Amino acid sequence: MSKITGKSCGGCGYDLTGLENQGPCPECGSYFDAWSGEGIANRGMDKHKRGDWVVRLFQTLGLIFFALIILGVGALFSWKSGNARALVMTSVVSLLLLASAVVTGLSLRRL
Repeated sequence: MSKITGKSCGGCGYDLTGLENQGPCPECGSYFDAWSGEGIANRGMDKHKRGDWVVRLFQTLGLIFFALIILGVGALFSWKSGNARALVMTSVVSLLLLASAVVTGLSLRRL
């Protein structure tokens, strides 16, 4: 049997070079057949783009986590002091961070 050269998995973008012409992808398990083109991507996600995607994902999750922490601290301070202004201010900051998380998250689709 011949080996695949320069093809990627259609499911996850894994480089299938050196594998048999058909079988399961070692990365995601989806079936591919190089002869018929089933499960083969036109071009895979290169390592640089995959790294950018992971970094952007962690940025998005970090912004969400940070927004929730700020909101929690504002709610705790507002509850302890009886002043609602702290909750309003931290809510505004949290909403801005969540908006940044949405923008960052949407950019994941372009990578």
